[in-house]
Amino acid sequence: MTNKKQPNIVMVVADQWRADSIGYNGNQAIKTPHIDQLAEEGVSFSNAFCQNPVCVPSRNSFLTGWYPHTKGFRTMHNLMDDTEPNILKTLKNNGYHVYWGGRNDSIKVDGDLSKFATTVDDQFSAKMKEMMSQKKSAPEHAKADADKKPDYSHYKGVKETVHHLDQDQLESTIEFIKNDTFGDDPFCAYVALSLPHPPYSVDQEWFDKVDAALVDEAVRLTEDEWSRKPSILRGIHKNQELYNWSDEDLKKIKQVYYAMGMKLDHHIGKLIDTLKEKDLYDDTIFVFFSDHGDYTGDYEIAEKNQNTFEDMLTNVPLVIKPAKNFDFVSRNTDALVELIDIQATLMDLTDITPEHTQFGKSLRSVFEGSDTHRDVVFSEGGRLKEEGAYAMDAGHQPNNPYWPRTTEQEKMPQHTKATMIRNQDYKYVYRLYEDDEFYDLKSDPNERNNLIHSEKYTSEIATFQNRMLRYFVETSDVVPHKRDSRF
Repeated sequence: MTNKKQPNIVMVVADQWRADSIGYNGNQAIKTPHIDQLAEEGVSFSNAFCQNPVCVPSRNSFLTGWYPHTKGFRTMHNLMDDTEPNILKTLKNNGYHVYWGGRNDSIKVDGDLSKFATTVDDQFSAKMKEMMSQKKSAPEHAKADADKKPDYSHYKGVKETVHHLDQDQLESTIEFIKNDTFGDDPFCAYVALSLPHPPYSVDQEWFDKVDAALVDEAVRLTEDEWSRKPSILRGIHKNQELYNWSDEDLKKIKQVYYAMGMKLDHHIGKLIDTLKEKDLYDDTIFVFFSDHGDYTGDYEIAEKNQNTFEDMLTNVPLVIKPAKNFDFVSRNTDALVELIDIQATLMDLTDITPEHTQFGKSLRSVFEGSDTHRDVVFSEGGRLKEEGAYAMDAGHQPNNPYWPRTTEQEKMPQHTKATMIRNQDYKYVYRLYEDDEFYDLKSDPNERNNLIHSEKYTSEIATFQNRMLRYFVETSDVVPHKRDSRF
């Protein structure tokens, strides 16, 4: 046992892992024993939601405790500079040895990462640079192949061997812990991974571990249901052409995706084993979650989208195992939670005063047994008509696998600014330049039937609209925790 006053913290962030694709949430086709064990020893959440359904704004949000609109961090191309507050900087300023491992989808590349982390170990960037260098030196026939129209499914299939960069990053994190790099200080290991992000590809070994008979068929919409879906989703659906795929082929996308998650769970297990071997596990708060989800063939669509908010994209896994000296009720809870609550919870559990106004709510009462946390959760995305290319993830050519999505972001009303509000029973999406959305989640969990024009739900819609107004008033800006001297 360590005698450190403050608990250690490990935050493992998956990329694009939807909540219904993990063992502890009831998926019988997949086996994720290590994350499921964390869930048994801590508190797992079935109703955790991201604040934006793509990487950069989601990560900016949970690191700062701000909603995407608060400071305009709502695009793929607007990262924080090193003056912005976030949880890693706060922990470092309070005596933690902060290890930043993996993806940097948050801080500008010319920023001073030493303000956020004591040890920066970006395996992802190093490997990506190596891969890009290899592409530039590729033979001419490979370059010619690159000019061909790609398969927009993002499906690469089952291979004999697939080496994901996450394996290297987790091994590097393990070495950080084995070598006691943090000395006598408490440490926070922030490990930002890239699985199970597409392309959908995995080793045969892991593919075979998924129970294919238990993989759900993809959700397919009728023409009538499509007519009431947002225009950007209809455009992506048309461009990707996955509607031509058979039910079995779409299921195979899910099977590969599930296998990618199982492989990641295996490597996370090695990290957990290392903490136990070093007698650090009991004194460590372990947090596992994902930045957003993935369509995975549902709606005959692959990947994600920046301004639509089905649970496939916004509902994410979240497990928190507190340090053992903290009394809590271990269970799975359906309490409504936002990813920005992680920061507030860690500040509470470590008795650290936040250095800035943030909008997360500590989960302490949930740990103590309450299954009520928030009345509603929010997610948001999109842009104004007047906002140009700087607010789009656009500019890809038709030979790029992301073209079906990003070409739609160049259009209006497709890329309209939009905000989701959801409680346990209903979901409402305000869309600035086109019809809103409303779903009865109890009778329609796959959000097939947009009921925005149904008079039956007029009262519920009005209630959500008023609640959304309060949300924007409460979170529209922040005042710095300092006074500038003028006299």
